[in-house]
Amino acid sequence: MRVVFVADPLESLDASIDTTVGLMHAAQASGAEVWVTEAGHLEAVDGRARAAARQVRLAPTRPVGGVRWTVPDPWLTVVATRPIWVDDADAVFIRTEPPVDQTYTTATFVLDLVDPARTVMVNDPRGIRACSEHLLPLRFPDLIPPTVVTAAEHTIREFLAAHGPAVVKPVDGFSGRGVLRLDLADPNLPSLIELSTDHGRHAVIVQRYLSEVESGNKRLFVVAGEPVGAVYRFPADGDFRIGHPSTKAPITARDREICARLAPTLLVNGLHTVGLDVIGPHLIEVNLTSVGALRKADALLGWTLCADLIDSVLDTREERRSA
Repeated sequence: MRVVFVADPLESLDASIDTTVGLMHAAQASGAEVWVTEAGHLEAVDGRARAAARQVRLAPTRPVGGVRWTVPDPWLTVVATRPIWVDDADAVFIRTEPPVDQTYTTATFVLDLVDPARTVMVNDPRGIRACSEHLLPLRFPDLIPPTVVTAAEHTIREFLAAHGPAVVKPVDGFSGRGVLRLDLADPNLPSLIELSTDHGRHAVIVQRYLSEVESGNKRLFVVAGEPVGAVYRFPADGDFRIGHPSTKAPITARDREICARLAPTLLVNGLHTVGLDVIGPHLIEVNLTSVGALRKADALLGWTLCADLIDSVLDTREERRSA
């Protein structure tokens, strides 16, 4: 059995918290060979996807308190380095962090050559291209807070006048980067709008600021359209953006309604695993490129989200191959 991870450079990963590392551990524990490559190391040869890859063996690790795991030195050993055919794998996890730039997009087109009936793709490269993390929620206007997507300063000012303080974020942003709070009373407002829209050249997402964030931003972990766990994350002192998971969160009737509404869209696009960000009753974001926080939640709460996801994916592979 072989599981391939298309990831960021291993040297850049924080092995104490990174979900990719947690999934690699879980795949290894399941008895699978763990192979790792990068988006820029994929190539199309004779109509098949090939990758310059490394087979790795991970050292044992354990939770050490909070959201972190021990990091042995070294935390992995490279067993082999060679080109592999990606479609020989039982599962491929696309774990490269956004932004979805040219290198990322090219990699998804190469991965289109892998038959999803033979190799489970998490998530399907076609679905990653079709469904923007920040813009997919726009298809469900009754689930999200008041929102506009625009590059026009006058539209942003009109929105602030109608809805009060707002949050602005890049369309292709991630991990809270470039997220700003806007207020009509702020003398820096013109500069903030210029900065976020690049002087009106790039559209941004503007959403009403939700005071409910003080009670926590909920990350819902969704597998095959069903919620399997949830954690609260809170703003750090002096920063309105969201930090690490802090505590277990309940899965409410509203959360299940949101999941049920999104499930058909997720499933038809091959989005096996997503992380939904929810504030109060509102859907904020659908994390689908490199869903994070699973390893942190496992350490914090003693859960097995990474192992359960690996089991779910490999079970899916068996179902497809026996069909």
